[in-house]
Amino acid sequence: MPMRLLNRLCCAQLPLKLGDQDEIQKCEVLRSSGLIEAELPPVLHERGRTVYSGQAIVMCVTPRGKSASAENSEAAVFPSAAGPGRR
Repeated sequence: MPMRLLNRLCCAQLPLKLGDQDEIQKCEVLRSSGLIEAELPPVLHERGRTVYSGQAIVMCVTPRGKSASAENSEAAVFPSAAGPGRR
């Protein structure tokens, strides 16, 4: 899950345009998971590759997306005391 992008979107002034192919692909995952609302550009298939033919526009982070971002941020700040190597 592209949580870094979701965290960034939670702090961004929306709507936000994204043109980077990797970020657009992450937006597609976030949108299909119901974490953001976004308009995605058409997809082209060229020589075995998927290419987006424009920019994505992220309209908003949904309440579910804000909750997931908060949980992810909290886990990064307060890792479990019973993490790897601890008993």
